[in-house]
Amino acid sequence: MEISSSRIRSLISKRRRGLPSVAIFCVVVTAVALLWPHKRGDGDYIIGMVGRGNVDVIVSATGTVQPVTTVEVGSQVSGTVSWLGADFKSEVKRGQVIARLDPALYQAQVDNQRANVVNAEAAVQAAKSDIGNQDANLDAARANQDAARVAFDDATDVLKRGQEMTDVIAGRDIEVAKAAADGADALNQQAKAVTEQAKATLAETRTKLDEADAQAAQARAQLEQAKLDLDHTVITSPIDGVVISRNVDIGQTVAASLQAPTLFVIANDVTNMQVLASIDEANVGEIREGLTATFTIDAYPGDTFTGRISQVRLNAQQQQNVVTYSAVIDAANGAQKLLPGMTAYISVRVAHAEDVLIVPNAALRFVPDQLAASSGNPQGVAQDQPQGAASANGKPAGTADDVHDSQERTVWALDANKKLEPHSVTAGITNGLVTAIVSGDLNAGDSIVIGEI
Repeated sequence: MEISSSRIRSLISKRRRGLPSVAIFCVVVTAVALLWPHKRGDGDYIIGMVGRGNVDVIVSATGTVQPVTTVEVGSQVSGTVSWLGADFKSEVKRGQVIARLDPALYQAQVDNQRANVVNAEAAVQAAKSDIGNQDANLDAARANQDAARVAFDDATDVLKRGQEMTDVIAGRDIEVAKAAADGADALNQQAKAVTEQAKATLAETRTKLDEADAQAAQARAQLEQAKLDLDHTVITSPIDGVVISRNVDIGQTVAASLQAPTLFVIANDVTNMQVLASIDEANVGEIREGLTATFTIDAYPGDTFTGRISQVRLNAQQQQNVVTYSAVIDAANGAQKLLPGMTAYISVRVAHAEDVLIVPNAALRFVPDQLAASSGNPQGVAQDQPQGAASANGKPAGTADDVHDSQERTVWALDANKKLEPHSVTAGITNGLVTAIVSGDLNAGDSIVIGEI
């Protein structure tokens, strides 16, 4: 009994759906031939063949092409676009003017704040002049106080001498001297009060000067803010690059009240791109930095692009109960065929075995009916296919230095008497279709049993 090619393709398709992200490819032509049942021996057995070739374990994913560095150029002020100096695909330099907003409103604010600065500085000068006047008044009050104190001292001395010579000086003269002393005392007290008032006025004037200085500083700060807003009406490129998006036209009003609107998106270097790949959580353990990745895009179905994984990000993303992780693939884009936003179909070789014996996975799953019945397990359960893509320590099996991460398995063949004969082998990595044989008593070209009717 033979199995048709459509049946084989159906089995392969089902196998692929069972492993959504692990692709089964890159096997030499001789290995493909192993899957085709050559003949059926006595006892209704399907016979396969041991071959030799390479085995690659591939993780497949999809991703999005994007520039390595993109900058969204926005506006910090609101206004109407009056001029544009860049368009889609324009090459720009850092500091180059790429747009202008109508500056009339902001120019008026600058002129108004400049006038406020002039007024504030005039107020400072007036306060300084007032301080000079109050200093002079204080000096005059102090001089008057000194004169009043001298007059009071003189009047007091005259009164004292008159009181000591009451037998010589008439009482009327003493009374006159006492009145003069009291008057001088009153003038002295008045002069003291005037001096204290002059001090208080001077202190108040100095406070006014401080206030005027503060208002002048505030006016200057507001002027600088107005100048800065005026400068922001001129939009410049922050980096060297290429404009990949222009979101405004001349005459359009942009509002920056809540957030800065995006006017342009500039890519730093389109000759080097990166692909942001979504890796299924079941396969993220096999992906590591430094691995080579190949990918295709729909725009150029005949081209294969090559990149290298530079980062595996830790932030998980979940959509419809499917958890994925992002891997960044750096890729050269000298021909500039890769455009931002393209969908990439990615393949990453995570394990490789070079020039090894290979057998169909069906041969490793096959268990004779009588043996399966005696063990109480149905055919195929006792020996599941080796995973091979990752070893116990997390390192992909089948690489040049790790081909010995393997499992002891049994392969069945028919002897000269058409009876089943077991062969113990050490199975290495598998791509889901064939498995590498690390050691055992098999040779290329040997016939082995891959199924039983």
